Amino acid sequence: MQVVGKIQVVAPGKAADLPQVMAALERWADGKFSTSEDGAAIIQRSGATAMTDRRDDQVGDQRCASFDVLEPVRTGELLTAARVLATEADLYFNCTLSLGVEGGLAPPSIDLFTPRFVREIIALDIDWRASIEGEHLLSTFARIAEADVEMFLALLQSPQRRLPLILVSELDGKTLAGDLHSRLASDVCGLAHVCRIDQAAAWAVTERLDREWSCYNGAVRLFWPFRGNQERPRNHPLWTRDRLTARGDDEVEARDRLRQDLRRRLLDASTFVADDQAFRRFVRLRDAPAVRSAETASSEDLVARIAQLEATLEARDAEISTLNDNLAALNVALRSQSTADEPAGEEPPPATVLEALAIARRRWGGSILFGDAVDDQAAALSSEAGPPEKVLRYLDVLAELAATRAAGALGGTVPTWLKDRGVNASIESETIRNSRDSMKRRNLPDRRQADAVRAPRQAQ
Repeated sequence: MQVVGKIQVVAPGKAADLPQVMAALERWADGKFSTSEDGAAIIQRSGATAMTDRRDDQVGDQRCASFDVLEPVRTGELLTAARVLATEADLYFNCTLSLGVEGGLAPPSIDLFTPRFVREIIALDIDWRASIEGEHLLSTFARIAEADVEMFLALLQSPQRRLPLILVSELDGKTLAGDLHSRLASDVCGLAHVCRIDQAAAWAVTERLDREWSCYNGAVRLFWPFRGNQERPRNHPLWTRDRLTARGDDEVEARDRLRQDLRRRLLDASTFVADDQAFRRFVRLRDAPAVRSAETASSEDLVARIAQLEATLEARDAEISTLNDNLAALNVALRSQSTADEPAGEEPPPATVLEALAIARRRWGGSILFGDAVDDQAAALSSEAGPPEKVLRYLDVLAELAATRAAGALGGTVPTWLKDRGVNASIESETIRNSRDSMKRRNLPDRRQADAVRAPRQAQ
């Protein structure tokens, strides 16, 4: 089976809280499974049979409890393995998701979520951290107001930060679909921090870090831990509000597409995290009696056993090498398929209409002609006019219109062509279209003609 996700946290000095964690696991199991007459575990939601395995080992002052569940999923099987380790002082928790795919080597076709018991365990009154010296974890999102900017920047730029940080900004006091921040916090609990930032705080962060690091006006940004070349802004994906809403028929669909995208990214990244050494040390302690027993066997038996193990190890190494090559090829193929949806290289959104015009000039200076008065008119607008990224998108669509007309016929009217691309257009201004009287006389050159037309009708 292939590991497809891993959540790993530690609570320094909290070894005595192991029973709380095991109780949370049992509550989850009681809600998920029922027991058939022959003792098999039945998944209550689907009625399918699952295999469960519990183990509890004690070695000296250390105790390790595990709970494994193997259940059928579309195209294969999913193994959820949870382990809780209490050493002399510290408490460790590890949850690994592994997927077995039927029908040969192929990417998984199911949408994976963080198990609910992970959120319940992190929500316990236990000081969980990403590592012994890492940052504290929350089971929900954090609100960032202007007064919290210094604390937020300290976490964002901390060299000890181990988990990614998802920043969800507000537009008109709301996030996408009204609840993107809370749903993301539930989706990626234990995999990332989620922060909801208001408009004032977002602008304060922009002023401190420059626009290359910005996230405002309803945008969402994923900040990886700052390691190596991750200190470059373009390595931290940005989704503007306009780009997000263009990905769905409504805000709910756009929200759920982003949630799925982020879950997949973070679960994929989590598989590269090695298991904490505390678990390996415990396994060695647990298995030490068996090793000592083997040492008492005859030397002839030991030589034969060593030869057998060396042959097995060589075969396993060859198998691992082949699987790693296949995994690398699959990752390349999957990333190449998702290139069109990849926003990592997206430039920061314009902060004003003037900036939107400047970007459009750079992109489409040879396709769109800008009048001499455009800059003066834009400069006279309020700094909050826009939203600027929507103005930029409309200019991008106009450039596409110019290129399409240059290549041939549109296949319809200009307003219809624009409407098909999400741009509402008319030969009339919005003021005219919203005025019934103006629309009645829009084809007449002046008011006198309109009055002349009405006069005979009134006389009849």
